[in-house]
Amino acid sequence: MFLETLLDVSSGSRHSRYFNQTRSYYLFRRIRVIALLLALIQPAWFVVDYFLLPDDMLDAIALARAIGALGCLLLALWTFKRYSLRLAQVRLAILVMLLSGFQTASSSLLLIHGYESNVAGYHFFPFMIITMMAIFPLAISEACCFTLGVLFIELVTQLLRGAAGSVEAINSLWLLAVLGLIAGWAAVNQLNMLLGLYRQATRDPLTGLANRRQALDQLSLDILQSREQKQALSVLLFDLDKFKHFNDNYGHAAGDLVLKSFAKVMRKQARKRIDLVCRYGGEEFLMVLPGLNAMQAKEVAEVIRLACHDEKVTAPNGNKIGFTTSTGVAELTANDDIESLLKRSDDALYAAKDSGRDQVSVAG
Repeated sequence: MFLETLLDVSSGSRHSRYFNQTRSYYLFRRIRVIALLLALIQPAWFVVDYFLLPDDMLDAIALARAIGALGCLLLALWTFKRYSLRLAQVRLAILVMLLSGFQTASSSLLLIHGYESNVAGYHFFPFMIITMMAIFPLAISEACCFTLGVLFIELVTQLLRGAAGSVEAINSLWLLAVLGLIAGWAAVNQLNMLLGLYRQATRDPLTGLANRRQALDQLSLDILQSREQKQALSVLLFDLDKFKHFNDNYGHAAGDLVLKSFAKVMRKQARKRIDLVCRYGGEEFLMVLPGLNAMQAKEVAEVIRLACHDEKVTAPNGNKIGFTTSTGVAELTANDDIESLLKRSDDALYAAKDSGRDQVSVAG
């Protein structure tokens, strides 16, 4: 269990495409709020500068603050692909660079004018940046990159000031590393908690597949992305044939075993971190296939249908039970919304059942 949890929080490579989209949006919203706050605070802090700094420094500091505030405002207004994990990581890196850039510039200006040790607030800027990491749900690899990035920028700043190697500089780096460890631990725990809550809210407890609510949410998003990227998208709607027969003749325990066995077949044929496999309700299952047209989706459905012929479930009474499935296939069209797409797949499913079951039917 511990090893599984450790692997889950080590990087995003083990997470589903749908959880990564959820985490990406979570990161996007938090980065946006922080960027907006900084865009407001940076100009407002000039009032403090006015009373603490000499007149010959005010223009340079004001310019640095204006550039930083403008950068934060542009970052807050950048809403492109808010569900992309890669862009969420880029947004976070830009936020760190904006804050670190202002810190380096202000430290250099204070040093030139001999005010570095006399003005409160500036010296603690890198510590603020490193502790900010605690509010983001980050994997261990991301938290390490965040911490190492801030440490590197601080080291470069110390070199530019000629302070590298001094006791004070080493203490600063050591404190930053300790704070990075603590903030990183908090960030990784946030990710673990978010992942746990996500799985509880989106998983069918019997089969371990996505539940209906998750399927509808993600299908809506996949439809939007399919149209943005001008790619095909198809759905498969499965129904286990004569499922009531299993419950009536072998008991509900046998029916549950059939459901779990079919879920295993679907999961095996799904493309990892691409396709969505879900228990749609009762003995109905849904598979969302981004990038596949109707004919390609039909091939997937046929593979799953034939794989069911090889599956046998041992009922509590010792009997070996086989099962089959009927499938409706529908490809997203220009006129489709989520309701019409699912309605067409449902119509195709009923056509497959009317044709004798254990069939695949494609919606017209």
